[in-house]
Amino acid sequence: MARYDRVIPPGGTGKITLQIDTNRIRGDFRKKAIVWSNDPERMSVAIYMEGEVISHISLDPGGYLSLWGVKGKVPLGCLDIINNHKSPLKIMGIDSDLPDHIEWRLEEIKPGYVYRMEVKDISKTAGDYTGHLIIRTDCPRKPELVIIINGHISPGKK
Repeated sequence: MARYDRVIPPGGTGKITLQIDTNRIRGDFRKKAIVWSNDPERMSVAIYMEGEVISHISLDPGGYLSLWGVKGKVPLGCLDIINNHKSPLKIMGIDSDLPDHIEWRLEEIKPGYVYRMEVKDISKTAGDYTGHLIIRTDCPRKPELVIIINGHISPGKK
């Protein structure tokens, strides 16, 4: 979003304010705005805004786990929950909409800052499923983390 002085007197100065919504940006970014004028020597000027967005809480490698394999031999899904704040983070609870398909285990690697989550398929039958793990935290800026779980379990050889 841009705000700017609409009219600037000849030889005068004006103010331009650029604002970026970082809700859908992760990591490094570079944005450009073009300022147009009636100055015949310089009709346009590019203004760049650069930075890095660091999440309050990062999920590494991401917020998605695939549990694909043959029934009874599905590799574990694993991700790290990383607190990027100076003050420690507490996991308040974990819920899932896949109670018949998965079990999870949470290990504190660096108390308050790094947790490792392992997700195991416990499906009784072959098939596909998709659902969520919802992790509740005490972080007011990120009280819930949602991890998408996708399972594809093959029956194997008969």
